[in-house]
Amino acid sequence: MSYIWQLVIILVLTKLGAHLSNKLNFPSVIGELLVGVLAGPAVLHLLAPGTFINYFSEMGVIILMFIAGLEGNLGLLMKYWKPALTVATLGVIFPTVSAALLCAVGFGFAWSTAIFIGLILSATSVSITVQVLKEMHRMNSREGAIILGAAVADDIMCVILLGICVSLFGTGNAAQSQSLWALILPKLGFFILMFVLGKWAVPKFLSLFDKLNASENLTTAAIILCFSFAGLAVALGMSDVLGAYFAGLAISETTYKDALALKVEPIGYSVFIPVFFVSVGLNITFDNLQKDFVFIALLILIAILGKQVGGAIGGKMFGLDWAAANVVGAGMVSRGEMALVVSNVALGAHLIDQNHYTAMIVVTVITTLVAPLILKFFIQRTNTSSANSQKTMKVNEVKS
Repeated sequence: MSYIWQLVIILVLTKLGAHLSNKLNFPSVIGELLVGVLAGPAVLHLLAPGTFINYFSEMGVIILMFIAGLEGNLGLLMKYWKPALTVATLGVIFPTVSAALLCAVGFGFAWSTAIFIGLILSATSVSITVQVLKEMHRMNSREGAIILGAAVADDIMCVILLGICVSLFGTGNAAQSQSLWALILPKLGFFILMFVLGKWAVPKFLSLFDKLNASENLTTAAIILCFSFAGLAVALGMSDVLGAYFAGLAISETTYKDALALKVEPIGYSVFIPVFFVSVGLNITFDNLQKDFVFIALLILIAILGKQVGGAIGGKMFGLDWAAANVVGAGMVSRGEMALVVSNVALGAHLIDQNHYTAMIVVTVITTLVAPLILKFFIQRTNTSSANSQKTMKVNEVKS
């Protein structure tokens, strides 16, 4: 099938899927993710992962995280950096240790393989979470700021741990001996570069493009910054979505923020972002699922509970009530591109075989499918809790 018809099918089905999800009171992203499962190799075989879908989906997730940064609040992120770091740390420890113990003790895996499988489950992707937070108007809430901050810290921890594990245990092309400083310094350089460019270069770049006599100057400038920051992130060993997020965050501190948000969102949500959501579902197949069913089911349980419990405890440690703390935990449940990256590295370093690689892809995709439902459930609980508190306050005022 030509790429043109693939795009037509994706755009039609994702809008129908989002419509049905909203009608059933589910997050719209659930419908779009399920389109990938139903139209993909798992069921109807209308679509399959390929070069076109891979490239479009990569651009989609980059633009999605750029929009998240554009609508972000840097002051709020800085205010909650301590709980964010704690949530990220516990969110890495809980699933990594639990999965490693399950694999080594329960299924007899070598400890090197067990640790790597645990590391795959430690990676958070907030691309899906961002969509739910936007739909439920929680992007700039206290919980939203902690989730986004924790996702940044989680990304750094995962990349560093990945490099350490590959250098210690790997035997393939992916295993290259590196010192710890060689792993850490590029990441530190990334944050310094993002800060310098974001504070001084981004406003000047936008101002310069604003003076050009051409159509959609500022929109083009924003897209250039989005992909440039993403490219710089990859060059320094970080996730491209992290670079795009920082580009959006830098623009959010300028006077161009509102105008650009109105321009960039239609570009992302009309074409690129739907392809990204569908691509997640396309990775699901039901081949050999029965053989590894118990193993996959237990890993899914650990993947969900590890992040949920770790994130909730981290939030509670910094004064959140349990309702809000559970929102933070649920926001860390989703996996995505980072888990897929770690899985590919583990396969290349001969630390997992093809069967376990497929199992980890299934765990990643199913966890990502379930995450929006969990997040919405806990957000609705906080809304109910808040409403009940207000009612109680009004009753007490009337009595007094």
